[in-house]
Amino acid sequence: MRLFLAIDIPENIKEEIAKFQEQFKMKGIKLVEKENLHITVKFLGEVDEEKLKEILNLDLSIQPIKIKLKYIGTFPNSNYIRVIWIGAYNNNLVEIFKEIDEKLSNLGFKKEREYVPHLTIGRVKFIDNKKKLKDRIEKYKDVDFGEFEAKHIKLYKSTLTPNGPIYEVIKEW
Repeated sequence: MRLFLAIDIPENIKEEIAKFQEQFKMKGIKLVEKENLHITVKFLGEVDEEKLKEILNLDLSIQPIKIKLKYIGTFPNSNYIRVIWIGAYNNNLVEIFKEIDEKLSNLGFKKEREYVPHLTIGRVKFIDNKKKLKDRIEKYKDVDFGEFEAKHIKLYKSTLTPNGPIYEVIKEW
């Protein structure tokens, strides 16, 4: 099964982000559905039942942490845009992700080279008008969705369908 760890976003902020995503409704861009908006902690990929049991036995709980959602960014860079995201900020966030990454690496998962806390709002398949997209990103680069308190890490199962992924919570720490 295809798994990932994530931090959920409060419903009111999801609503705001969903409205904001309209700015990026362009041919070739697949916007993330409102119900699927989250901050990815770690993508685990295909995991078998044995490995799942090991993951479920880990303690991945976190202390409550305030996370600010602001600024627009892109991966891999502004000249070759494949992902459009909103940044997730807190001084301890990267440290939390490193601790979780370490625990998972002990189970054989590959360690991340670098972690940029973010919330994906769209994936770019192709773009007809690159300048228009870059201008839009520049226009909204300082967007601010405020902050929320994260209290849990969730393990999600992701089932890919022709209509987009379906996420199902397997465990919450």
